[in-house]
Amino acid sequence: MIFLCVACFRPSKVRKGALGREGANCFWCNSTSRDRGMLLNIHLAFWSIFLKDPRSLPKIIGISDGQLLEKVLSTLYRSNYQNYHFHQEPKLDITQVPLNLYASADIVSCSEVLEHVAPPINNAFFGLSNLLKKDGLLVLSVPHSDKYGEHLEHFPILIRSELVLDEKPILKGYDLNGDYQEYQDLVFHGGIGSTLEYRIFSETSLKNI
Repeated sequence: MIFLCVACFRPSKVRKGALGREGANCFWCNSTSRDRGMLLNIHLAFWSIFLKDPRSLPKIIGISDGQLLEKVLSTLYRSNYQNYHFHQEPKLDITQVPLNLYASADIVSCSEVLEHVAPPINNAFFGLSNLLKKDGLLVLSVPHSDKYGEHLEHFPILIRSELVLDEKPILKGYDLNGDYQEYQDLVFHGGIGSTLEYRIFSETSLKNI
């Protein structure tokens, strides 16, 4: 299958059997189907907003965008794009968005982040909403089960929680009843920052939050 890569804008090809969220790598830039899906929707969002009001360029905020997305978006949109991180500068905790960033973005890019946010997950959605201007657009991706699969929260809401990264990582803290809780057999995803998996969405549960 031949396609035009929206990351490097070169024609590439892939075997049909290699299709999938993390597959179908571009021959030139190694972007995945998910990378290109995010970029395509960000490009479409940018131009849909710009064409409605060409007097100013839309502002894009990335939430821990990966290196490839950050490179492409910063090259194309320059100062109109800013990527924030949880563990490195420039920092941003989407559950506690500072007032100076309220309504500062026309577009927010948030890919493979929400499964790593400590509960309750509603706080993250409130934060994303606070970042967006009126009629702003959120471009979002999360790993999920099938459409009607079960939404899985691995841990309850913990107070004073701590992730201990010893030989065998442990998540410990106190639940809302004040009882001490400790969890092992944790699942981590690759990448920079906090990559502990707190939940697995289903397509339906994501839409209903």
